[in-house]
Amino acid sequence: MDVVIVLGDYGSGGCVGLAKQCLAGLGRGSLTAVVRASGDDHRLYELTEAEASAAAIIAIASPGASFPSGLAAKYKQLVVLIPSVDVSSALAAAAAASVLATGSAGAPLARVGVNNVDEAVAVVQRLLCRAAGPQTPADKQLQQAVCQSDLDVQLGRLGPVEAAQQRTTAYLSAINAERLRLGAGSGVDRIAEEALPGAARYFGKVRDMYILYDRQACVMVATGRQSAFDRQLASIPFKGDVLNLISLWWFEATNHITPNHVICSPHSSVVVGEKCTIFPVEFVVRGYVTGSTDTSMWTHYKNGARQYCGHDLPEGMVKNQKLWCDALVTPTTKDKDHDRPISGAEAVSEGRLTQSQWDHCERVAKELFLFGQRVARERGLILVDTKYEFGVDSAGNILLCDEIHTPDSSRYWLAESYEARFAVGQEPENIDKEFLRRWFRARCDPYKDEVLPEAPEELVCELSRRYILLFELITGQRFDFPASSDGTTRGQEISVAVTKAFQAGLVTGRRYGAPPVNEIKLDL
Repeated sequence: MDVVIVLGDYGSGGCVGLAKQCLAGLGRGSLTAVVRASGDDHRLYELTEAEASAAAIIAIASPGASFPSGLAAKYKQLVVLIPSVDVSSALAAAAAASVLATGSAGAPLARVGVNNVDEAVAVVQRLLCRAAGPQTPADKQLQQAVCQSDLDVQLGRLGPVEAAQQRTTAYLSAINAERLRLGAGSGVDRIAEEALPGAARYFGKVRDMYILYDRQACVMVATGRQSAFDRQLASIPFKGDVLNLISLWWFEATNHITPNHVICSPHSSVVVGEKCTIFPVEFVVRGYVTGSTDTSMWTHYKNGARQYCGHDLPEGMVKNQKLWCDALVTPTTKDKDHDRPISGAEAVSEGRLTQSQWDHCERVAKELFLFGQRVARERGLILVDTKYEFGVDSAGNILLCDEIHTPDSSRYWLAESYEARFAVGQEPENIDKEFLRRWFRARCDPYKDEVLPEAPEELVCELSRRYILLFELITGQRFDFPASSDGTTRGQEISVAVTKAFQAGLVTGRRYGAPPVNEIKLDL
C-alpha cells in the first residue's frame, strides 16, 4: 500500500525520517507532500494526486498545530497524526501520537500516547493493518502475522530470515486453499487461440510457450508444474507467479552485466520476450559440490569420477563443501529427453555454439553467478549453484533468456546454519526444490520407476511456502496473493492480460538497445 506523508508546516520536515522509519517494515513505498501552513484548510487540500489511491495518510505537525476538522470529512483512509516536538531528538519526536481512524465524516478522535520509537512503530503498524479494509478471518490473521514479523525485525527481536520464516508460515492456510482449488491442475489454462493469433504453441515441463515468428516475440507462461528427474512430480500453488516475479527482479538487477530477452510482463506469471535461437547448452555454474540428480557433480564424484565437464577434481572432497573457486562452469546439454554433462570444448566441437560464443557466455555466466552470490549473501542466503540459458536474437545479439536465479534453476541454502550443519555432516537448510527431490529419492527410483508416489499435501504446501519465502527474501517485497474470488480463472486472467498486451503492440520483438517495457515495478 502507498502512504502519503503530509507535513503540517515546513518546520516539521525533521520528522519525515521518523515517519518513514515507522513505515519501512511494510515493504511499500511512501509519498511525501508538503503543506504550507498547519492551520490553513485551503492549503491542506493542495496535495498530490497520489493521495487519492493511498491506503493511509501520515500527518505531522508542530506541537501547537491544529489540523482542520474537515480532514475527517475529506479523507476516508486511515489518518495518523503525529505531533512533532523537538525534531533534534528522534525519541522526542515520537513522544506523542494522535490517531484518527476515519471511516466516515465526524469519526471520533482517539488519542494514543507513546513513549518511544518502538511504541510509535507498533501503533502505526497496527493501524495500517486496520486500514486495509474489511477482511476475512484468514486474511486478518495473515495481515497480523506480516505486521508482527515486520515489527520484530525493526525492534531487533528477529533477523530478516527468521522473521520471513515466521511470516510465511502464516501463509500456509492460503496456500492449501489454492492447492484444493487447483486439484490436479497446474493453475494455468492454455491461452485462447484468439488472444495470440497465429502463435506456435509448445508446452514444456514447467512453462507454456507461444511463439509469434512474424513478430519475433515469445510469450512464456510459468505454471505450477514441478519437475525433476526429467519428469513432472507435482503441482505447486503460486509457483508460476513466484518464478516469473523472481526472474523479473533478477533480470532488472543484472542489466548492467548482460542484456536479456524481456520485453514486458503483462501478468504476474507471464513474460513477453525477444524470440531467440537458444544455444542447446545449459550453463550450469557451481560454488559447492552437491546434488542428487544423475547430472550433478556430487553424483559423479561419489561414483569415482575425477574429471567433470572438462575440470580435474581433487581427492578428498565431501558433499556440500565449498569448491576451490567461486564460480565453476559445468555445462550440460539441452536435449529433448535427458541432459548430460559436457565440457566447453565438447560443446564447441559438437557445433552447439562457436568458440567466441562459448567464451562470451562462460564469462557472463560467471559474472552473473558472482553477482547473485553477493546479493544472496546480503540477504542471509547462499546461492549454491544455478543454470543460465543464452540465445541469439534476430540482430545477432546474445541475450540472457528463460529464467535467472529462481528456486527451480538454483539451489539456495541458509547461510547462518550452513557451517554448523556441514561440520556434523547434516544437509544444509535449503529453500529450493532439493528437499522434494530427496523425498522422492528416498521412496523410489524417479528415473526408472514407471509410477511415482504422490507428493503429500504438506510437502506441496511447504514447497510453495519456501518459494514465496525466497521471493520475499530476495526482492524485499511481500508476495501479493492473486485474488480469485470473482469466479474468473487464472487462465482467463492471463488470456485477457496477454490480449491487451498484444493489442497494444507490446508482443513484438525489439532491436537490441531499445528500452524494454516492464510493467512490474521493482524495488532494487
